[in-house]
Amino acid sequence: MRRWFNSLPPYLQASVFAVIASLMAALFSVIVRIATREIDPLQAVFFRNLFGLLFIAPIALRSGFAQLKTQRMPLFLLRALLSMGAMSFWFSAIAYMPLAEATTLNFTVPLFGTVLAAIFLGEAVRKYRVAALLAGFIGVVIIIRPGSETMQLASLLPIAAALCMASAGLTIKSLSKTENSTTIVLYMMLLTTPLTFIPALLVWQTPSLQALGLMALGAFIANITQICNTNAFRIYDYSFVVGFNYLRLPFVVAIALVMFGEVPEIWLLPGAGLIIGSALFIARREAKLAKEARRINRGPSAAAIDLDPPPSRDNRQNINGSERR
Repeated sequence: MRRWFNSLPPYLQASVFAVIASLMAALFSVIVRIATREIDPLQAVFFRNLFGLLFIAPIALRSGFAQLKTQRMPLFLLRALLSMGAMSFWFSAIAYMPLAEATTLNFTVPLFGTVLAAIFLGEAVRKYRVAALLAGFIGVVIIIRPGSETMQLASLLPIAAALCMASAGLTIKSLSKTENSTTIVLYMMLLTTPLTFIPALLVWQTPSLQALGLMALGAFIANITQICNTNAFRIYDYSFVVGFNYLRLPFVVAIALVMFGEVPEIWLLPGAGLIIGSALFIARREAKLAKEARRINRGPSAAAIDLDPPPSRDNRQNINGSERR
């Protein structure tokens, strides 16, 4: 089976990993929804981090404790606080909102990421991305419909989660310049587990074995999601793989309809179209600009010779891996 899979074109391999990641992310949301029927979302956040730490610590520490040395602990702590906020808002959204609506509003992460990068990193936001941002936020307005009778304050939860996720993404972008990915993930779990235990104590109720089992399964599925996403981005271009992330929505709609009887409102369709379309445009626009920048950095002679011939499979993997590192 492995030999057959490795014989597939890189874009098909990446597609398989990306589709599995989207399905696992949808299943994770359903597991959290079921678990939060018994325990508070803040308690569920603690268990997700606790089990996540138990799963990743043995793997991360196989190479010893030397990789834990860092000079950037304040930034690690900021990233942990932002991740704690993101999970708290997101788990609360899953518990109190229709899954399809919460998932769609959470797709605003790239929109907030673009705005925050412009404010704090000084990245240029040209007119095309400004138009995409406006379209995406119009999609948000269509879904939550401010001033209407159907608007709920809970609709702000996935948006707050998206803002925290985008902010955490900026810290990861900075940390990745000096720290390896294993250190970044391990420190997040080491810091968020005790941090999330404090608010969990305020709403604590003894969980059943079923709730603990669900959260352990959820942490395991979340790890699978990360592994599949990492493999997909390693094998093929980011601008191609990122589009598969939005398959979460049809997966969530189908599962929520079958398990919880949730029928999406008609307003979700145009709103989701604007949010997803704008996020995809921004991703592809950034990929194109990065490609042009690399071509310029290689110099005019290299640019004249290399008219983007399709790289071999091994070269494509090496290129993508080096770019992300």
